[in-house]
Amino acid sequence: MPQIYLLSVVTNVLAGLALAGDYLGEKLGFLSSWKGVRERRGVLIAIGVSAAVVGVLSLIFRSPGERVYVAGDLLPALLGVVQGAALLAEGFRQRVEESEQLESVSKAVLTYRVPLGIGGIVVAFLHFLMPRVLFL
Repeated sequence: MPQIYLLSVVTNVLAGLALAGDYLGEKLGFLSSWKGVRERRGVLIAIGVSAAVVGVLSLIFRSPGERVYVAGDLLPALLGVVQGAALLAEGFRQRVEESEQLESVSKAVLTYRVPLGIGGIVVAFLHFLMPRVLFL
């Protein structure tokens, strides 16, 4: 389905920008509007749910022109699910009270949010430019 393909690219870019927005906003001036997105809980949850759902759907439905059913969109789909889970974890972490156990889990998961976000953006652009490459 071409719609799932386009949604996969868009949600991976949005989730990547939401995860790495602070870092990219400092380095690139035109992305400075993404600096404060981590404080907006509703935006994090909306992007996280959409990235995770589209990631799961792109594991089920194949892209146009793909001959292999599952492996064709494997990397963008998995990154969508992982980025969505990270955004949901960060969004829900803001709501619950801080505890020592929750703090250790969130510290372990969210330590890699910037590389995960940049990786998601790179994979989304490569997936957009080369739609028929296996695993991409």
